[in-house]
Amino acid sequence: MSDFKLDAFTSPIGTAVFPWITKADTRFNADGVYKTELSVPFEEAQAFVAKLEKARDDFIATLDPQKQAQYNAVPVYTEEYSRPEFPADATDEEKDAIRAAHTPEPTGNVLFKFKLNARVTPRDESKEAFSQQPIVISAEDGAAVEGPVYMGSVVRVKGQIAPYTNAMSKMAGITLRMKAVQVIERVGGGDGGGSGFWTDFDDNS
Repeated sequence: MSDFKLDAFTSPIGTAVFPWITKADTRFNADGVYKTELSVPFEEAQAFVAKLEKARDDFIATLDPQKQAQYNAVPVYTEEYSRPEFPADATDEEKDAIRAAHTPEPTGNVLFKFKLNARVTPRDESKEAFSQQPIVISAEDGAAVEGPVYMGSVVRVKGQIAPYTNAMSKMAGITLRMKAVQVIERVGGGDGGGSGFWTDFDDNS
């Protein structure tokens, strides 16, 4: 597994869902995790799905035959369902009532999950722990985005496809490491601009 090449990816343009892009989420991990889900229309996601499934399946093919027979492949996306919408001045009680009355319906989009640990402690004890964060830039001029990027912002993500296995659940899949985010339309403080600028990376989608 250590010799498996980590493929690079460029996601389709989509809508950020529950993003923690410029600030790490420390609610469940004290070291912090940068993360977001990306909502993309099903038809526009097909090339990306094919790339991710190939990377996952190529990795599974490197496992020993016993594991290949025992392990199930983790899907690379989930179907998106509608979420309840709340008035800006809704109380907690009103929100609970809206949730209870809401029936989730398929939106026609799919969701991809991206994450990056804010702090990494190598298994090799001779190596020091280090901190990291994704590069976040405006699509308009390439300037760094430092303020919040809220849910509903239009973005795309670059990073690495990292395979994994889980011996307990007998599952094999991939994690999408979020190395860079391009903000095209920003909710939470300005517009990311057009989609013409994308750092100095090659488009390897």
